[in-house]
Amino acid sequence: MKLILAMLLLFSGYVSASCSSISDHDKRSYCQAREEGSSCSSIGDHDLRAACEAEKGSSCSSIGDHDQRAYCEAKKGSSCSSIGDHDLRAACEAEKGSSCSSIGDHDQRAFCEAKKGTSCSSIGDHDLRSQCEAMKR
Repeated sequence: MKLILAMLLLFSGYVSASCSSISDHDKRSYCQAREEGSSCSSIGDHDLRAACEAEKGSSCSSIGDHDQRAYCEAKKGSSCSSIGDHDLRAACEAEKGSSCSSIGDHDQRAFCEAKKGTSCSSIGDHDLRSQCEAMKR
């Protein structure tokens, strides 16, 4: 009985860690492209699709939003300093080694901390928590 319960808990953790539990179509498609290797082509949002394609090797130049383009370029080696949005700049700097503590948004800070090794469980937003769990698989 204990073995069956342990297997069910293990399986339920695996299922919840899938991108398929993300309700937003574009975010789910982005997660699947990033974590499961599928194509970016089913992402409807232009900037998110361009960011997805940039992560797979394309240029960041087709991303229309200035901050998202600067964040994309920072992921490829540029500085985070040209990102205007405070939380996005703080997340970018955290990805380059700084602390997550200066990120104001609770869920984004928890997501940042999860990328550095903590649990995803403190993320309140369902889609972001699902993305986090898929990333940790």
